[in-house]
Amino acid sequence: MKRNETFCIIGGVDSLSKSFFFDAKLKNKASIFINISNKKYNHKSFYNFKIFQLKKIIDTLNKFNIKNILFLGKINRPDLSEFKYDGEIDKHMPLILKSFKKGDGEILSSVIKIFKKYNFKVISPYIVSKKNFFFNEEDLLSKPCKIDTDDIKKGKSLLYDLSKYDNAQSIVVIKGHIIAIEAAEGTDLLLKRTINIRKEMNQIQYKAGILTKLPKFNQSLLIDLPVLGVKTLKLIKKANLNGIAINSKLTLIHEKSKVMKFANEESISIYDIS
Repeated sequence: MKRNETFCIIGGVDSLSKSFFFDAKLKNKASIFINISNKKYNHKSFYNFKIFQLKKIIDTLNKFNIKNILFLGKINRPDLSEFKYDGEIDKHMPLILKSFKKGDGEILSSVIKIFKKYNFKVISPYIVSKKNFFFNEEDLLSKPCKIDTDDIKKGKSLLYDLSKYDNAQSIVVIKGHIIAIEAAEGTDLLLKRTINIRKEMNQIQYKAGILTKLPKFNQSLLIDLPVLGVKTLKLIKKANLNGIAINSKLTLIHEKSKVMKFANEESISIYDIS
């Protein structure tokens, strides 16, 4: 992305995506936000469309002379029965239908392919705001201890093996034992399950173990990156884990200063395994 170019966010409006957008807009990097979630957001810079309204989305991007787009914000998997043809989306229905059979990772890759066909460039959040929304080397611990290292290695290996099934971004390993693997419920519910499991096993009083949270190994690294915020750290504390291992270049940090403050106060380790 050239210095004098701006970009548009396409995605769902949530606290992270709004924060990212307004931070970039203050720096004259972001121009508009195209909201394709079911909930409308009223603001002069926000445009609300249905996910299948491709023609209106393309026309709006061209109206503002936007060439760079960034996907951010939670979007639920669309219901194909609600799709309505608009003269553009129908051209890509074979690709969309095919991707739906293969899982979320393939759907997201198809979305990127569609926009590239219209000569738009999909950019990574990292190149836009790596200082405010990603951890840097000085923010993280340099090396984990041996016990944490072993748990991280096992967690990372298992996540890699599971990636062929288009599932799981997170796993909890404690002293070599797999405690919980993320399913469709997300990381926070995974940690809540971990809390219950550790209580049932009478282990909750002992601080041990690592949550490893990484992008799926077969997914595009331009979209649907893992997110870390204070809420997740609070659940790590309740689960009495040593900390979390992430890829710092591929993990968005929501309210970075608050995350760092909470981690330091509660002695929660954040390891970079990029």
